[in-house]
Amino acid sequence: MSATLIVSGCGHPRLAIDPLPPIPMRDAVRIVNDNVGKIAGTLRASGSVDGYFTNPNNGRRVNYSLDGTLFHLAPSYVRFDLKKFGDRQILFGSNEENYWFYSKEDDRFYCGRQGESDNVPAEIPVRSDQIVEALGLTMIGEDAWGGRVIRRVQRVDLDVQQILFVEVGEDGQAVLEKEYWLDRYPPRLVRRVVFRGADGVVTMESFLDDYRPIAAGGPLLPHKMAAEWPEKGARMRFDVGRWSAEEQVVPGGAQFATPAECRSNFDVDRRP
Repeated sequence: MSATLIVSGCGHPRLAIDPLPPIPMRDAVRIVNDNVGKIAGTLRASGSVDGYFTNPNNGRRVNYSLDGTLFHLAPSYVRFDLKKFGDRQILFGSNEENYWFYSKEDDRFYCGRQGESDNVPAEIPVRSDQIVEALGLTMIGEDAWGGRVIRRVQRVDLDVQQILFVEVGEDGQAVLEKEYWLDRYPPRLVRRVVFRGADGVVTMESFLDDYRPIAAGGPLLPHKMAAEWPEKGARMRFDVGRWSAEEQVVPGGAQFATPAECRSNFDVDRRP
């Protein structure tokens, strides 16, 4: 074996032995899912967050460098609060029913309902569930969703095993929907996540690095994430200083409550 210099997606070089041999796709997926399965209850991550998003109203790029705190409870509960000197600048959130985004630049909330993915308000640069996907905190799913035929295909390239999700239409045409790039270095977890639109263009791409255990025997979690949403003109880098388990943060708690501003908007929408 010879030593090889590896440059990760987050730009942090590391010295490692040659890649491990490829393994069957079911075994590669099982390693990832077993790790995610160790997550019990709500996770909390805190650290520094920087990046930018594009305001669709004026096309202006909004840059930020903030302190971030993320709460996540599978499958759909998210609160990602970005502050500067304790003053909220950006907030992403979701629960079983709704998702929302707040920007201090506009000083207002933009809200949507779960299950209405085709009607995401243009002002929301990134959905909160995609931040969780970008962090590799979701399991690699099954081969069928909502009646659609989804095939998982493995492709081995250099030092990764790519798990490709391909939707096969009734006409036999295949569309590549998303990709998980799994490391062929220990601990064989997710290094890269790619989502694609129907035209094959990348809609979200993230790079993960610096996996460490949250506690003895607990899940290994990434401490560096860099993600980009090209169509939205958004980019984010999250350097996690600390992960922790927060048993007291539950679905009905304040962290995951739909903001009053969103509830009032939804009430108006329901009026005859």
